[in-house]
Amino acid sequence: MKNRSKWFSALMISLLLLYGQGSFAQGPRAKKAASAKVVRVSGAQAWECAACHRAQNVLPKQHVDIQEMPYVGCVVCHLSEEGFAGALKGKMPGSHLHAFRNVPCAGCHGQEKKPAPVAKSQCLVCHGSAAKVALKTQNTKPNNPHDSPHYGTQLDCNFCHRQHAKSEDYCAQCHKFNFVVP
Repeated sequence: MKNRSKWFSALMISLLLLYGQGSFAQGPRAKKAASAKVVRVSGAQAWECAACHRAQNVLPKQHVDIQEMPYVGCVVCHLSEEGFAGALKGKMPGSHLHAFRNVPCAGCHGQEKKPAPVAKSQCLVCHGSAAKVALKTQNTKPNNPHDSPHYGTQLDCNFCHRQHAKSEDYCAQCHKFNFVVP
């Protein structure tokens, strides 16, 4: 375990130096605006929080600068192991995770002027068949959320996985499985 921690620490320092310019200074922040309303800005990059969030400080004041940081840079600190910031799973909308992985809005929504909700079939283009997704979560206890006794593998992804809002544990309407939904 000690070797693993040393390896993670070395990786974290390397990536911070490479992508965060080694600075623990405050990341990009918006000036106080009259409204804290979220406004989606076409073409905004994943790390440009202020482009959509305006005056909302979505990152802690001491957070390292994320300007042009790829997702791999985020997971250096955001591990669920002791001594790290904790996993990002379930802490931000799926659209943010997609953006950090360089999946543009058009990658899911197409070139529509007014994007509509994405169908499950579009999710499965990248994430694999419903059966393949269920295999990835087969060891989830107490039940596999992607192969339920009620819906099998047929439940639409959007029931749990929200892209532009906090995701939801759909099963929690009746059960107490406490699934963490990314």
